[in-house]
Amino acid sequence: MKQSRPSWYTDEDDSTWDRIKGAFKNDWEQTKNDFGSDTARNLNQSVGDTVKQAAGADNAFENREQAFRFGHGARRNFGASHGVWNNDLETRLRTDYSGDFDRDRADIRRAYEYKG
Repeated sequence: MKQSRPSWYTDEDDSTWDRIKGAFKNDWEQTKNDFGSDTARNLNQSVGDTVKQAAGADNAFENREQAFRFGHGARRNFGASHGVWNNDLETRLRTDYSGDFDRDRADIRRAYEYKG
């Protein structure tokens, strides 16, 4: 099912997302391993600021991809004017997001701030 997307989100955002998706997925896999998952691979990456991600019970990457993709696209579109996450940016993104923003906020922010 294709999610609706805000007017500023372009096909180029999807294209760049596809290129970094593997790296982001590996980072997520490492986080699950670091927090004791028996099924996650150890990729010898650091946990860093991914602690919030591992706290959720429903921690499959695929279940969070919509939020990660949205955050990535938001960074490409608003990174120059919003170098750091702030209340103005969050208000804009909350309006544009087609999912449950409160549930997905940490994942959206994680992708927005991701330096992959």
